[in-house]
Amino acid sequence: MKIRKVDDKPMVIHTKRKPRLHTGKKAVTGKKAENTSAAVKGRKPHIGIRDKYTESGRSVKVRNQSLKTMAAAGARAGAGQIEGGEEIKESLDLAAAAAAPAADITSGAGKLYRRKKTENKEKKEEKKRVRTDRSESGLSSHARERGSKGKDRNGRKHSGKKDSAKKKTGKGSSVNGAVKGRMVDTFLDAFRTERQEQKDLITSTKSAAKAAVLLLAKQAAAALTPLLLAVFFVAAVAGIIVAAILAAIYNLPIAVFFPLPDTGYDNPRTVLSEYYRDFNSQVISQEEQGYVITYRNSEDGVPISNFNDTLMVYMVKYGTGQAAYVMDDEGKKHLKEVFDEMNYCDSSNSKTQISAGASLGQVVTTGYCNCSLCCGKWAGGHTASGTVPKAGHTLAVDAHSPKVPMGTEIVMNGKTYKVEDTGNFARDGIDFDIYFDSHAAALAWGRRKVEAFLAEGDENTVEVTVSGTLVHNLTYEDYLALDKLTEEQKGWLESMMDDEMQDSVPAGAGGQTAAGLAMTKIGCRYSQDKRYQEGYYDCSSLVQRLYKEAGIDLPATAAEQGKYCYVNAMIINKKELEPGDLIFYSYEENGEFRNISHVAVYVGDGKMVHAASSSRGVVLDPLRTNKVVFYARPY
Repeated sequence: MKIRKVDDKPMVIHTKRKPRLHTGKKAVTGKKAENTSAAVKGRKPHIGIRDKYTESGRSVKVRNQSLKTMAAAGARAGAGQIEGGEEIKESLDLAAAAAAPAADITSGAGKLYRRKKTENKEKKEEKKRVRTDRSESGLSSHARERGSKGKDRNGRKHSGKKDSAKKKTGKGSSVNGAVKGRMVDTFLDAFRTERQEQKDLITSTKSAAKAAVLLLAKQAAAALTPLLLAVFFVAAVAGIIVAAILAAIYNLPIAVFFPLPDTGYDNPRTVLSEYYRDFNSQVISQEEQGYVITYRNSEDGVPISNFNDTLMVYMVKYGTGQAAYVMDDEGKKHLKEVFDEMNYCDSSNSKTQISAGASLGQVVTTGYCNCSLCCGKWAGGHTASGTVPKAGHTLAVDAHSPKVPMGTEIVMNGKTYKVEDTGNFARDGIDFDIYFDSHAAALAWGRRKVEAFLAEGDENTVEVTVSGTLVHNLTYEDYLALDKLTEEQKGWLESMMDDEMQDSVPAGAGGQTAAGLAMTKIGCRYSQDKRYQEGYYDCSSLVQRLYKEAGIDLPATAAEQGKYCYVNAMIINKKELEPGDLIFYSYEENGEFRNISHVAVYVGDGKMVHAASSSRGVVLDPLRTNKVVFYARPY
């Protein structure tokens, strides 16, 4: 067989002419020789065998072709999962390829072999073309002519021995392929059997494991049921114990320190604040009538708040064995009883020595005349001193509690008056009664507060009686001295009023917010005219605007803010100061509530923020305790 290379066309394989039958005279073509019985010459034996197999194979009907193809593919996939799988795959391919040409059985392995053989053949032809192209590109035209006449690069002529050898080698391929095919079939049968056994083993193992787990779970449930019941019992008992503890706590006096449950009733603190509001309003009323208000308990001239004292005494007396925080009608009744025991006032008279020309302070005055409506049975007569009363001159004092002695001269509104008469009006908070010529003039004067000065006296000094109101603001220690509690209740009260216990009560978030905002205002300017413009403050507008941002509305002036805090029982003691609390001061006699003229915000660490003056603006100063009227927490 000769291989001819023509330009770049694919290689064409040339074979001998078609075989002819010889009759002795003349060669006849294969077509005409079909009906002859002459011996066939020039045909090799293996070709006839191949034809025979081919003809016989056409009558063979291959069944379950898809199943065989899937089996072959499965065998290949399985072989890839075991050791030596690559060799098994190669054997499968070779066996399928060998068996397919011999018996013409179109199995998946045979198809794979033929496809692979075709691919290999195309690759070899491509390599040959590449080598030929490379050799031709490096040779002269003369060398290419020599190469085209059948010689290689070294001048050697091509021979067909190699191809003949290939053909000879292929004689036994069909027999060997059949043998390998049977071997592969045997291997596949064994492999499928082993795989099936593995699947059966896995399935049975899973079933056994599942059954074992279920059995173990049942046994565990049976064994753990008593334990689980015990745990549940312990948890239930613990829950009952906790509930019992909470119930006991809320039926003890210390319940007031815990968040109170929603009972549908008012909070004890709220109810107690209402009692203080009514009581303080009465005190202010007497103060406005001219009574001097003094307190049984004070510190550095500042009245002591006994709000917590009153609340704790109530909890001690009525908070054991029952929920004292429930403010029903009975609870309010008991709280009011304790409040009245610890907060009350009565009239008091005090005497003091003053020098001539000294101020008596603000005094309360009324007007009267010599008519029966004003003087009764003494109408039209002389004064108590035996003189004839004169308008713009005669003063009367209370007969039982005179403000100053009879005959004392007093200067009021630029006029000099002399005490010549007496009356019965101290109980109404009146210091002096001024005489007028007519009842109409007396009514027109009405009730007024004026500042009075001592003009002169028989001596350089004069003793002045001060009529006023003494407010009894009992502390818990005062209540202990009344001996109205049992020993156990006394122990509870002392423990609850301990400083450490009282300090643990939170002051609230409103004060912290106000204090934090106050620190941001340091450096702003002072102005009463621009007190509501941004960047400008006076003392009261600073406090009002700070608490407005914290959600709390306060009055506009320092005196009104102080009065609001006092009436609503917001007074606290100095040791209770927390950031945001207010300090009210009195620097002058201004006729306002308690003569309050300044207010500052406590910010903690012994410091306060306030709008000091037009020259200093809003500043941070150390806490000042002189001239303090009281401390308050306005929330």
